[in-house]
Amino acid sequence: MTLENYRQSVSAAKHADILRSALAHFLKSGYHRAAMADVARDADVSTATLYKHFGSKEELFAAIVEEAQRVVEDEFAKRPPGATLAEMLHTAARAYLSLQFDHGLNALMRVVIAESGTYPHLGKRMLKDFVDRRRGNAAAAFDRMIEGGWLRPHDTWLSSGFMGGMMKEVFVWPALFDPDYKVPDDADQKIDEIVAVFLARYGAKHP
Repeated sequence: MTLENYRQSVSAAKHADILRSALAHFLKSGYHRAAMADVARDADVSTATLYKHFGSKEELFAAIVEEAQRVVEDEFAKRPPGATLAEMLHTAARAYLSLQFDHGLNALMRVVIAESGTYPHLGKRMLKDFVDRRRGNAAAAFDRMIEGGWLRPHDTWLSSGFMGGMMKEVFVWPALFDPDYKVPDDADQKIDEIVAVFLARYGAKHP
């Protein structure tokens, strides 16, 4: 490993440590009370190093949202050999739940909602950079399915909102108001119902 590669590796590790520390502080203290100095201390970096990676608290928060987006693979674009469209949509829905529950997005959304009155730009940024971006990815995948003859032609931005809305109504809203809420044991059956409703409206017969 060259010296430059080593430096890049160390910088990347520090970057990741800062994001982990920041997420913990934002979830514990909220946006307003989370202190950059505390984030730096728990990431085992200097405050100067922290600001070298992120110029402001808002930039740091935006990076956390971006990291959450990065974690999400575009499952909608995947269609494993032999999988039916319903199975592929089910897999994508499961990936959605994993992001919300296993990667802390429900908790992050609570922070944004709680702070939106004082920091409305946080909510607007998360809506644009995460919610709308994820919905756009789903709409683009639905467009590809239309081109392949798997879905009937329709407004995919609208249908991606319907699909996401059903998932939120069944799984996300209960978790936002009850931090102890867990993915129910019958989640797969509920997802199957959501997929069936979606396909009943937009599915196309395919040879």
